[in-house]
Amino acid sequence: MAVALVAGLVSVGGAIIANAGINLFVAFAIGAGLSMVSRALMPSPDLGSQMSGRSVTSRDAAHSRKIVYGRARIGGNLVYLESSGADKKYLWLVIVVAGHEIDAYEEVWFNDIKIWDGGSFVGDWGSYVSIGFHKGDQTTADSALVAASSKWTSDHKLLDTAYMAIQLTYDVDKFANGLPNISTVLRGKKVLNPATSTTAWSQNPALCIYDYLRDTKYGLGESAGNILTSSINAAATVCDETVALAAGGTQNRYTMDGVVDTASSIKSNIDSMLGAMIGRLVFSSGKFEIHAGEYLTPNYTVDQSVAVGEISIQTKQSRRNAYNGVKGVFLSEQDNFILADYPAQISSTYATQDGDPIYLVMPLPLTVNNISAQRIVKLALFRSRQQDAITILCNLSALLFKIGDNINVTNARLGYS
Repeated sequence: MAVALVAGLVSVGGAIIANAGINLFVAFAIGAGLSMVSRALMPSPDLGSQMSGRSVTSRDAAHSRKIVYGRARIGGNLVYLESSGADKKYLWLVIVVAGHEIDAYEEVWFNDIKIWDGGSFVGDWGSYVSIGFHKGDQTTADSALVAASSKWTSDHKLLDTAYMAIQLTYDVDKFANGLPNISTVLRGKKVLNPATSTTAWSQNPALCIYDYLRDTKYGLGESAGNILTSSINAAATVCDETVALAAGGTQNRYTMDGVVDTASSIKSNIDSMLGAMIGRLVFSSGKFEIHAGEYLTPNYTVDQSVAVGEISIQTKQSRRNAYNGVKGVFLSEQDNFILADYPAQISSTYATQDGDPIYLVMPLPLTVNNISAQRIVKLALFRSRQQDAITILCNLSALLFKIGDNINVTNARLGYS
Protein backbone atom coordinates (compact mmCIF):
# COMPACT_ATOMS: atom_id res chain seq x y z
CA MET A 1 0.00 0.00 0.00
CA ALA A 2 1.08 3.57 -0.62
CA VAL A 3 2.03 5.55 2.47
CA ALA A 4 2.74 9.27 2.55
CA LEU A 5 3.66 10.57 5.97
CA VAL A 6 4.52 13.87 7.61
CA ALA A 7 7.84 14.67 9.27
CA GLY A 8 7.53 15.67 12.89
CA LEU A 9 9.91 16.90 15.57
CA VAL A 10 13.63 16.51 15.14
CA SER A 11 15.49 15.17 18.15
CA VAL A 12 17.45 17.67 20.19
CA GLY A 13 21.00 17.79 18.92
CA GLY A 14 20.36 14.83 16.65
CA ALA A 15 23.54 13.14 17.81
CA ILE A 16 24.50 10.14 19.91
CA ILE A 17 28.02 9.83 21.28
CA ALA A 18 29.11 6.19 21.39
CA ASN A 19 32.44 5.08 22.98
CA ALA A 20 35.50 6.25 21.02
CA GLY A 21 33.62 7.01 17.82
CA ILE A 22 30.91 9.52 17.11
CA ASN A 23 27.85 8.09 15.44
CA LEU A 24 25.48 10.78 14.22
CA PHE A 25 21.85 9.91 13.81
CA VAL A 26 18.78 12.02 13.43
CA ALA A 27 15.65 10.71 15.06
CA PHE A 28 12.53 12.18 13.54
CA ALA A 29 8.88 11.34 14.03
CA ILE A 30 6.72 10.72 11.00
CA GLY A 31 3.09 11.18 11.89
CA ALA A 32 -0.09 11.93 10.01
CA GLY A 33 -2.31 11.38 13.02
CA LEU A 34 -3.74 14.29 14.96
CA SER A 35 -4.26 17.48 13.07
CA MET A 36 -1.94 20.13 14.50
CA VAL A 37 -4.38 22.77 13.34
CA SER A 38 -7.32 21.25 15.18
CA ARG A 39 -5.33 21.11 18.39
CA ALA A 40 -4.20 24.72 17.96
CA LEU A 41 -7.78 25.81 17.50
CA MET A 42 -9.16 23.96 20.50
CA PRO A 43 -11.32 26.70 22.04
CA SER A 44 -10.81 28.41 25.33
CA PRO A 45 -14.06 28.43 27.34
CA ASP A 46 -14.77 32.11 26.70
CA LEU A 47 -13.62 32.44 23.06
CA GLY A 48 -17.18 32.53 21.75
CA SER A 49 -18.16 35.34 24.11
CA GLN A 50 -14.99 37.24 23.22
CA MET A 51 -15.88 37.00 19.53
CA SER A 52 -19.46 38.18 20.10
CA GLY A 53 -18.19 41.23 21.99
CA ARG A 54 -16.05 42.56 19.16
CA SER A 55 -18.79 44.92 17.94
CA VAL A 56 -19.69 46.20 21.42
CA THR A 57 -18.28 49.54 22.55
CA SER A 58 -16.83 49.25 26.04
CA ARG A 59 -15.70 51.80 28.60
CA ASP A 60 -12.67 50.51 30.47
CA ALA A 61 -9.97 52.44 32.26
CA ALA A 62 -7.38 49.88 31.16
CA HIS A 63 -8.25 48.21 27.88
CA SER A 64 -6.13 45.87 25.77
CA ARG A 65 -4.97 47.09 22.37
CA LYS A 66 -6.56 45.56 19.28
CA ILE A 67 -4.86 44.72 15.98
CA VAL A 68 -7.27 44.55 13.05
CA TYR A 69 -6.41 42.53 9.96
CA GLY A 70 -8.56 42.39 6.85
CA ARG A 71 -12.12 43.67 7.27
CA ALA A 72 -13.93 43.65 10.62
CA ARG A 73 -16.75 45.27 12.58
CA ILE A 74 -15.31 46.87 15.72
CA GLY A 75 -16.96 48.37 18.76
CA GLY A 76 -13.86 49.95 20.25
CA ASN A 77 -13.21 51.49 23.65
CA LEU A 78 -14.76 54.74 24.86
CA VAL A 79 -11.83 56.76 26.22
CA TYR A 80 -13.42 60.22 26.56
CA LEU A 81 -16.92 61.56 27.22
CA GLU A 82 -17.97 65.19 27.57
CA SER A 83 -21.06 67.35 27.06
CA SER A 84 -20.91 70.88 25.67
CA GLY A 85 -23.04 73.72 24.32
CA ALA A 86 -26.08 75.46 25.72
CA ASP A 87 -28.08 73.19 28.03
CA LYS A 88 -25.42 70.54 27.37
CA LYS A 89 -27.01 69.90 24.00
CA TYR A 90 -23.99 68.13 22.53
CA LEU A 91 -22.33 64.94 23.71
CA TRP A 92 -18.78 64.21 22.61
CA LEU A 93 -17.38 60.68 22.48
CA VAL A 94 -13.89 59.49 21.60
CA ILE A 95 -13.87 55.81 20.62
CA VAL A 96 -10.58 54.03 19.92
CA VAL A 97 -10.96 51.19 17.41
CA ALA A 98 -7.37 50.02 16.81
CA GLY A 99 -3.91 50.47 18.29
CA HIS A 100 -2.34 51.19 14.91
CA GLU A 101 -2.96 52.89 11.57
CA ILE A 102 -5.82 51.42 9.55
CA ASP A 103 -6.61 51.63 5.85
CA ALA A 104 -10.16 53.05 5.86
CA TYR A 105 -13.53 53.33 7.57
CA GLU A 106 -16.41 51.82 5.59
CA GLU A 107 -19.55 51.97 7.78
CA VAL A 108 -20.76 53.27 11.14
CA TRP A 109 -23.61 51.61 13.03
CA PHE A 110 -25.76 52.79 15.95
CA ASN A 111 -27.07 49.56 17.46
CA ASP A 112 -28.44 47.75 14.37
CA ILE A 113 -28.96 50.88 12.27
CA LYS A 114 -26.40 51.96 9.68
CA ILE A 115 -25.98 55.72 10.00
CA TRP A 116 -22.89 56.28 7.82
CA ASP A 117 -21.89 54.44 4.67
CA GLY A 118 -18.78 54.93 2.55
CA GLY A 119 -18.37 58.68 3.03
CA SER A 120 -21.87 60.02 3.69
CA PHE A 121 -24.59 59.83 6.29
CA VAL A 122 -27.66 57.68 5.74
CA GLY A 123 -30.97 59.56 5.73
CA ASP A 124 -31.07 62.55 8.07
CA TRP A 125 -28.47 61.27 10.52
CA GLY A 126 -26.09 64.01 9.44
CA SER A 127 -28.33 66.50 11.25
CA TYR A 128 -27.77 64.79 14.58
CA VAL A 129 -24.30 63.26 14.30
CA SER A 130 -20.86 64.56 13.38
CA ILE A 131 -17.89 62.22 13.14
CA GLY A 132 -14.20 62.97 12.92
CA PHE A 133 -12.46 59.91 11.47
CA HIS A 134 -8.82 59.35 12.37
CA LYS A 135 -6.99 56.40 10.80
CA GLY A 136 -3.96 56.46 13.08
CA ASP A 137 -1.75 58.51 10.76
CA GLN A 138 -2.87 61.83 12.31
CA THR A 139 -0.30 64.26 13.66
CA THR A 140 -2.72 66.69 15.33
CA ALA A 141 -5.69 66.44 17.68
CA ASP A 142 -9.29 66.50 16.45
CA SER A 143 -9.86 70.21 15.77
CA ALA A 144 -13.65 70.20 16.32
CA LEU A 145 -13.33 68.52 19.70
CA VAL A 146 -10.49 70.84 20.75
CA ALA A 147 -12.65 73.86 19.86
CA ALA A 148 -15.65 72.56 21.81
CA SER A 149 -13.84 71.25 24.87
CA SER A 150 -11.92 72.83 27.71
CA LYS A 151 -10.26 69.53 28.58
CA TRP A 152 -9.40 67.92 25.23
CA THR A 153 -6.44 69.95 24.06
CA SER A 154 -4.19 70.10 21.03
CA ASP A 155 -1.84 67.72 22.85
CA HIS A 156 -4.41 64.90 22.74
CA LYS A 157 -3.31 63.52 19.39
CA LEU A 158 -3.63 59.76 20.05
CA LEU A 159 -0.70 59.09 17.75
CA ASP A 160 -0.59 55.72 16.00
CA THR A 161 -4.14 55.07 17.18
CA ALA A 162 -7.25 54.82 15.02
CA TYR A 163 -10.23 56.54 16.64
CA MET A 164 -13.49 58.39 15.99
CA ALA A 165 -14.42 61.72 17.61
CA ILE A 166 -18.23 61.72 17.59
CA GLN A 167 -20.57 64.60 18.39
CA LEU A 168 -24.21 63.70 19.14
CA THR A 169 -26.93 66.36 19.11
CA TYR A 170 -29.64 65.68 21.66
CA ASP A 171 -32.95 64.52 20.19
CA VAL A 172 -35.57 62.63 22.14
CA ASP A 173 -36.72 60.70 19.07
CA LYS A 174 -33.34 59.78 17.57
CA PHE A 175 -31.92 58.69 20.91
CA ALA A 176 -35.08 57.46 22.61
CA ASN A 177 -33.22 54.56 24.20
CA GLY A 178 -30.26 56.58 25.37
CA LEU A 179 -26.69 56.27 24.17
CA PRO A 180 -26.51 53.70 21.35
CA ASN A 181 -23.86 51.05 20.92
CA ILE A 182 -21.52 52.46 18.30
CA SER A 183 -19.54 50.20 15.96
CA THR A 184 -17.72 50.60 12.68
CA VAL A 185 -16.81 48.35 9.77
CA LEU A 186 -13.26 49.10 8.73
CA ARG A 187 -10.35 47.89 6.68
CA GLY A 188 -7.54 47.15 9.09
CA LYS A 189 -3.78 47.24 9.14
CA LYS A 190 -1.63 47.70 6.05
CA VAL A 191 0.94 44.90 5.68
CA LEU A 192 4.14 44.42 3.74
CA ASN A 193 4.24 42.07 0.77
CA PRO A 194 7.89 40.96 0.54
CA ALA A 195 7.38 39.75 -3.04
CA THR A 196 6.55 43.25 -4.27
CA SER A 197 8.07 45.37 -1.45
CA THR A 198 4.77 47.24 -1.21
CA THR A 199 2.77 47.98 1.95
CA ALA A 200 -1.00 47.89 1.51
CA TRP A 201 -4.22 46.61 3.03
CA SER A 202 -4.60 42.86 2.53
CA GLN A 203 -6.75 39.93 3.64
CA ASN A 204 -3.97 37.45 2.85
CA PRO A 205 -3.28 35.37 6.01
CA ALA A 206 0.37 34.72 5.15
CA LEU A 207 1.11 38.44 4.80
CA CYS A 208 -0.79 39.23 8.01
CA ILE A 209 1.14 36.59 9.96
CA TYR A 210 4.38 37.91 8.48
CA ASP A 211 3.42 41.36 9.77
CA TYR A 212 2.60 40.02 13.25
CA LEU A 213 5.89 38.13 13.48
CA ARG A 214 7.80 41.34 12.70
CA ASP A 215 5.65 43.69 14.80
CA THR A 216 7.91 45.07 17.54
CA LYS A 217 5.07 46.85 19.35
CA TYR A 218 2.46 44.11 19.77
CA GLY A 219 3.77 41.02 17.96
CA LEU A 220 6.73 38.68 18.18
CA GLY A 221 9.24 41.40 17.24
CA GLU A 222 11.31 39.08 15.06
CA SER A 223 13.75 40.52 12.52
CA ALA A 224 12.97 40.04 8.85
CA GLY A 225 16.30 38.28 8.40
CA ASN A 226 15.12 35.45 10.67
CA ILE A 227 12.05 34.73 8.56
CA LEU A 228 12.36 32.71 5.35
CA THR A 229 10.97 35.10 2.75
CA SER A 230 10.47 32.41 0.11
CA SER A 231 8.07 30.56 2.43
CA ILE A 232 6.05 33.77 2.93
CA ASN A 233 5.76 34.27 -0.82
CA ALA A 234 4.79 30.65 -1.41
CA ALA A 235 2.15 30.70 1.35
CA ALA A 236 0.75 34.01 0.11
CA THR A 237 0.40 32.52 -3.38
CA VAL A 238 -1.53 29.54 -2.00
CA CYS A 239 -3.86 31.86 -0.06
CA ASP A 240 -4.57 33.92 -3.19
CA GLU A 241 -5.38 30.88 -5.35
CA THR A 242 -8.95 31.02 -6.64
CA VAL A 243 -11.32 28.23 -5.69
CA ALA A 244 -14.37 27.45 -7.83
CA LEU A 245 -17.60 27.44 -5.82
CA ALA A 246 -20.42 24.94 -6.27
CA ALA A 247 -22.94 27.77 -6.59
CA GLY A 248 -20.82 29.49 -9.23
CA GLY A 249 -18.08 32.07 -9.07
CA THR A 250 -14.78 31.88 -7.24
CA GLN A 251 -13.12 33.09 -4.06
CA ASN A 252 -9.60 33.21 -2.68
CA ARG A 253 -8.61 29.96 -1.00
CA TYR A 254 -7.85 31.57 2.39
CA THR A 255 -8.52 35.03 3.84
CA MET A 256 -8.09 36.61 7.27
CA ASP A 257 -10.54 39.10 8.72
CA GLY A 258 -10.83 39.99 12.37
CA VAL A 259 -9.17 41.16 15.55
CA VAL A 260 -5.97 40.04 17.23
CA ASP A 261 -6.14 41.00 20.89
CA THR A 262 -2.99 41.90 22.82
CA ALA A 263 -4.69 40.51 25.95
CA SER A 264 -4.05 37.03 24.53
CA SER A 265 -0.61 35.45 24.39
CA ILE A 266 1.47 35.82 21.24
CA LYS A 267 1.41 32.03 20.80
CA SER A 268 -2.38 31.95 21.06
CA ASN A 269 -2.70 34.76 18.55
CA ILE A 270 -0.38 33.05 16.07
CA ASP A 271 -2.31 29.80 16.45
CA SER A 272 -5.57 31.58 15.62
CA MET A 273 -4.00 33.35 12.65
CA LEU A 274 -2.59 30.10 11.29
CA GLY A 275 -6.07 28.62 11.62
CA ALA A 276 -7.35 31.09 9.02
CA MET A 277 -5.27 29.25 6.38
CA ILE A 278 -5.07 25.87 8.20
CA GLY A 279 -1.32 26.40 8.11
CA ARG A 280 1.70 25.98 10.33
CA LEU A 281 4.67 27.98 11.57
CA VAL A 282 7.98 26.12 11.58
CA PHE A 283 11.35 27.13 13.03
CA SER A 284 14.05 25.34 11.03
CA SER A 285 17.72 26.08 10.37
CA GLY A 286 17.50 29.28 12.36
CA LYS A 287 14.56 30.76 10.45
CA PHE A 288 10.79 30.88 10.79
CA GLU A 289 8.82 29.41 7.91
CA ILE A 290 5.12 29.83 7.18
CA HIS A 291 3.21 27.17 5.26
CA ALA A 292 -0.40 27.43 4.10
CA GLY A 293 -2.76 24.46 4.03
CA GLU A 294 -1.96 22.83 0.73
CA TYR A 295 -0.92 19.28 -0.12
CA LEU A 296 2.64 18.96 -1.41
CA THR A 297 3.87 15.87 -3.23
CA PRO A 298 6.65 14.12 -1.24
CA ASN A 299 10.19 14.71 -2.50
CA TYR A 300 11.86 12.13 -0.25
CA THR A 301 11.52 8.42 0.39
CA VAL A 302 12.52 6.60 3.56
CA ASP A 303 13.37 2.94 2.93
CA GLN A 304 15.40 0.22 4.62
CA SER A 305 18.67 1.76 3.44
CA VAL A 306 17.86 4.91 5.42
CA ALA A 307 16.46 3.33 8.58
CA VAL A 308 19.09 2.46 11.19
CA GLY A 309 16.92 1.24 14.03
CA GLU A 310 13.64 -0.32 14.91
CA ILE A 311 10.40 1.12 13.60
CA SER A 312 7.63 1.99 16.03
CA ILE A 313 4.05 2.02 14.74
CA GLN A 314 0.92 3.36 16.38
CA THR A 315 -2.09 2.32 14.32
CA LYS A 316 -4.88 4.22 16.06
CA GLN A 317 -5.26 7.47 17.92
CA SER A 318 -7.14 7.58 21.21
CA ARG A 319 -10.87 8.19 20.98
CA ARG A 320 -10.62 11.60 22.62
CA ASN A 321 -8.35 12.77 19.76
CA ALA A 322 -10.51 11.43 16.93
CA TYR A 323 -13.71 13.10 15.81
CA ASN A 324 -16.05 12.62 12.87
CA GLY A 325 -17.64 16.06 12.80
CA VAL A 326 -16.71 19.68 13.30
CA LYS A 327 -18.95 22.55 14.35
CA GLY A 328 -18.51 26.00 15.79
CA VAL A 329 -19.07 29.72 15.41
CA PHE A 330 -17.66 32.54 13.31
CA LEU A 331 -18.42 36.22 12.69
CA SER A 332 -20.52 36.08 9.54
CA GLU A 333 -19.92 38.87 7.03
CA GLN A 334 -23.22 37.96 5.39
CA ASP A 335 -25.02 38.80 8.67
CA ASN A 336 -23.19 42.05 9.40
CA PHE A 337 -20.40 40.31 11.33
CA ILE A 338 -22.61 38.91 14.08
CA LEU A 339 -21.76 35.63 15.80
CA ALA A 340 -23.27 32.71 13.86
CA ASP A 341 -22.88 28.96 13.46
CA TYR A 342 -21.20 27.81 10.28
CA PRO A 343 -22.74 24.66 8.75
CA ALA A 344 -21.43 21.67 10.69
CA GLN A 345 -19.29 19.21 8.76
CA ILE A 346 -19.73 15.52 9.55
CA SER A 347 -18.63 12.32 7.82
CA SER A 348 -21.30 9.63 7.90
CA THR A 349 -18.61 7.05 7.13
CA TYR A 350 -16.50 8.01 10.14
CA ALA A 351 -19.57 8.35 12.37
CA THR A 352 -20.53 4.78 11.47
CA GLN A 353 -17.02 3.59 12.30
CA ASP A 354 -17.08 5.37 15.67
CA GLY A 355 -20.61 4.32 16.55
CA ASP A 356 -21.96 7.83 17.09
CA PRO A 357 -21.23 11.45 16.13
CA ILE A 358 -18.19 12.95 17.85
CA TYR A 359 -17.88 16.69 17.28
CA LEU A 360 -14.91 18.95 17.69
CA VAL A 361 -16.11 22.46 18.58
CA MET A 362 -13.85 24.79 16.58
CA PRO A 363 -14.48 28.55 16.69
CA LEU A 364 -12.98 30.46 13.77
CA PRO A 365 -12.23 33.96 15.10
CA LEU A 366 -10.49 35.20 11.94
CA THR A 367 -12.74 33.72 9.25
CA VAL A 368 -15.90 35.58 8.24
CA ASN A 369 -16.99 33.76 5.11
CA ASN A 370 -19.38 30.83 5.42
CA ILE A 371 -17.84 28.79 2.59
CA SER A 372 -14.25 29.44 3.71
CA ALA A 373 -15.18 28.28 7.21
CA GLN A 374 -16.54 25.00 5.86
CA ARG A 375 -13.40 24.47 3.76
CA ILE A 376 -11.12 24.91 6.77
CA VAL A 377 -13.01 22.66 9.18
CA LYS A 378 -13.47 19.96 6.55
CA LEU A 379 -9.71 19.80 6.09
CA ALA A 380 -9.24 19.65 9.86
CA LEU A 381 -11.75 16.79 10.02
CA PHE A 382 -9.99 14.75 7.34
CA ARG A 383 -6.59 15.31 8.90
CA SER A 384 -7.81 13.97 12.21
CA ARG A 385 -8.68 10.63 10.59
CA GLN A 386 -5.13 9.90 9.46
CA GLN A 387 -4.60 7.35 12.20
CA ASP A 388 -1.17 5.79 11.64
CA ALA A 389 1.85 7.27 13.40
CA ILE A 390 5.30 5.85 12.61
CA THR A 391 8.61 6.63 14.32
CA ILE A 392 11.79 5.74 12.44
CA LEU A 393 15.40 6.23 13.49
CA CYS A 394 17.30 7.31 10.37
CA ASN A 395 20.82 8.03 9.21
CA LEU A 396 22.19 11.42 8.18
CA SER A 397 20.02 11.57 5.07
CA ALA A 398 17.16 12.56 7.34
CA LEU A 399 18.87 15.93 7.85
CA LEU A 400 17.25 16.89 4.54
CA PHE A 401 13.81 16.74 6.13
CA LYS A 402 12.00 19.64 7.74
CA ILE A 403 9.12 19.59 10.18
CA GLY A 404 5.92 19.24 8.21
CA ASP A 405 7.46 17.67 5.09
CA ASN A 406 5.46 14.97 3.34
CA ILE A 407 7.64 11.86 3.06
CA ASN A 408 7.13 8.54 1.28
CA VAL A 409 7.91 5.34 3.20
CA THR A 410 8.85 2.08 1.55
CA ASN A 411 9.35 -1.04 3.66
CA ALA A 412 8.86 -4.55 2.29
CA ARG A 413 8.45 -6.24 5.70
CA LEU A 414 5.68 -3.83 6.71
CA GLY A 415 4.04 -3.80 3.28
CA TYR A 416 4.65 -0.10 2.74
CA SER A 417 5.35 0.95 -0.85
